[in-house]
Amino acid sequence: MSEKIAPILRELHRLRKHLRELQSEIDLGPRVLKIQEQKLAAEEQAHKDAYDAIKKLKLQQKEDEGALKTVEQQLAKFQADLNTAGSKKEFDAKQTEIANASTKKGTLEDTILTTITDIEERTAKLPEVEAQWATAQKDFAQYKIDAKERLERLTADQKMTQEEVAKYDERLPLEMKGQYLRLIKTYGADGLAAVVGRGCQQCRTTITEQQRTNIAGGMFICCSQCGRGLYMADS
Repeated sequence: MSEKIAPILRELHRLRKHLRELQSEIDLGPRVLKIQEQKLAAEEQAHKDAYDAIKKLKLQQKEDEGALKTVEQQLAKFQADLNTAGSKKEFDAKQTEIANASTKKGTLEDTILTTITDIEERTAKLPEVEAQWATAQKDFAQYKIDAKERLERLTADQKMTQEEVAKYDERLPLEMKGQYLRLIKTYGADGLAAVVGRGCQQCRTTITEQQRTNIAGGMFICCSQCGRGLYMADS
């Protein structure tokens, strides 16, 4: 086996690791998309919640105003009935009803005022809410454009790298190709390992001087510890 095998194996190792990295980047795409979709959904919900909150407050205001009208009518009746009280006990009872109704009236008026203030403050913030929602939609649209372009770049690089791998695979001697392919099937991109000095760079095992000589001479040898196909890093 020629000494020129080492550069072939070295390049195959690099190319296959690059393919693995590319695939990892491609696989990351759907996960990132899901995160971006969740962010957009959260912004959409916040936009909806802003309007729903105002709608709910207006309904509450309407209910409280109806309750206030009822209390005012009751209060007017109690005050009118006060003049027709036939005894001190009845008079005192009417006074208690008037006091309770007046307290309830004051509470409802305060609640309505607080609700109106809350509605006004929330309404004033709606332009900001709209701007935030518009920005979220714009950012998501841009993300999809960028993601599409990125995927196209990655797949183009992947295709080109696969073609390069195929070319280098064809340059391997037939007597070693079967073992090489089995290593790739078992370990993927890590089926090969460089030897620096006398150290396997996959498992850090030290090979013998004879093994180093054989590898440098072009023999295809697997590491006795990790089983990877070895090649000289500096040949």
